Order: sequence, then structure tokens, then C-alpha cells
Amino acid sequence: MSWRIVYIEQSDYLKVYLDNLKVVREDAEILIPLSDIHTIIVDNQQTVVTGRLINKLADYHILLIFCDEKHLPNIYSLAPHSHHQSSLVLNRQVNWSAAAKAVMWQRFIQIKIYNQASVLAHFKKDPAIIHTLYALAEEVTEGDKTNREGHAAKLYFKTLFGTDFIRERESWDGINSGLNYGYIVLRSTVARSIVAHGLHPAFGIGHHNQYNAFNLADDIIESFRPIVDLWIYILMNKEDYLDRKTKHKLVHLISTNKILIGNQKQTILNAIDILVQSFIKSMNEENPDLLVYPANGIAL
Repeated sequence: MSWRIVYIEQSDYLKVYLDNLKVVREDAEILIPLSDIHTIIVDNQQTVVTGRLINKLADYHILLIFCDEKHLPNIYSLAPHSHHQSSLVLNRQVNWSAAAKAVMWQRFIQIKIYNQASVLAHFKKDPAIIHTLYALAEEVTEGDKTNREGHAAKLYFKTLFGTDFIRERESWDGINSGLNYGYIVLRSTVARSIVAHGLHPAFGIGHHNQYNAFNLADDIIESFRPIVDLWIYILMNKEDYLDRKTKHKLVHLISTNKILIGNQKQTILNAIDILVQSFIKSMNEENPDLLVYPANGIAL
């Protein structure tokens, strides 16, 4: 199983050599087996990527990400028809019932809130707030019509990062920039797993934005967001600048750190794959109890 996230910061060319990624920088060359690679992040506007390599990456279900001038993931190269039964899987996906989607979305939000409480408990935050989060998780209804997710988020972020903290996706203070970057990279790896298993990432169960090509990825990432929150709490302060060193740490943690899922410790990448596979089975059989997810297993 692929396990490496390759971060390309300085390179003239990315090519394919036999079944290896060839990274060329001036007179130096590095070969990395494609079978080891999960994702390639190109954070360099001058790097040239050959068409032959892009086609080979599709054969190996490798996600290729290009960053913009602000060093943020911007373009994702995925092979949408790489699964051997893509038509069958997609047909089942578009026929998932509204009721099954509502129940699964309820489950995802509950998992997210439980894991948020787990993060607060890990850092020995206010026990009363932790108790409240558990209560809110129990109150989540099908489809989360009463928005327990929103209520929990306000309590959670202010308890974790301070009462003056405001979670804003467009804000780039130290904490928000770290969260945004971590979520973007994690979202990319989720999208890769979704496509590799034959699902269409635009067809979500809780997210339905017509302008969002990754609604389903945004659904599935919910269970994993608290892991990024935990890392950012350790790595960054509000006054910090999201430098390349911190980005490297986040990428490294996503590719190597382990969490508890299905009573086993797995890397984040493996855990995402396990959840996606169990999610497909759960939806096809309309049985949310088949879902295997990370819960109370935040590991450093």
C-alpha cells in the first residue's frame, strides 16, 4: 500500500523512469518507486512535469497536487475512471437513498464532535465543556437539522485556542492558516481515496454545493479534522507565520502519524482508506453500523 507524500520544493523536472518517479534538480537525480507514493505535492512554479509521468501516476492512483504562488494546494490531478468497476460503483452511489445519507451524515457529525471532545480531553481543557460536547453529539439528529455541529464548533475552538479565537476560513493568522493548510492537504488525500475506490467526489451526503467538486471529500474529512486541530495547537500560535518548515511537518504527520481506527493503530492515509471502504459498504447496505472510523484515538 502506498504511504509516502512527496513534497517537491525545488526541482527542474519530474519524469517517469521505468516504474519510478525521477526528480531532476540541476545535475542531481532522485528515484522514488511509484508503488510507494500516495501523493505528490509540487510547491514550485518552475517545475516541469511530463505528460508521460501524469499518465503513469493515474495507473498507480497517485494524486498530483500543484500549489499556487501563495504555496497553497490549488490544482488536483486525479484519474476519475481508474477503478475497474467505476460504472457499477458510480451507479450505486447516485442511487443511495436520502434516508441513508441523512443517517450517515448524522454519524459523521457525531464522530467529529466526539473527536473534538477527545482533543480537549487530551490537553486537559475544561471538563464542563467536554461534557457539553458529548451531550451535543448525542443530540445530533438525522441530517443534523438542528446544527449541533455549529454549536459544538464554537465551544470547541474557543476552548482549544482561546476565547478570542474566531475560526475563519479566509483568515490567515497563525492558527487559521495552519488549520486551512492542514485541512486542504487532508482533503486532497481523502479525495484521492474516494476516486481510487470508484466514487465521484462531487456527490456528497451532507455537502451539496453545486460549485464544489469535492462535496463527498468534505463529508468524509469531518472525522479527521480534529487530528489537524491537535497538531496546530502544538505547532502554532496566532502570531506565527505558516512557513515551509511547518508545512513540511504537517505533510509528514499526515503521511506517518498513527491514530486508532477499528481497534488498530493505522497511519492517517491507511485510516482514510479504511473509512472510505467501510463507508461504501455502509451506504450500499444502508447500515451505518458497518462504518469503521477514528474515535477517541488521537495519537501523537
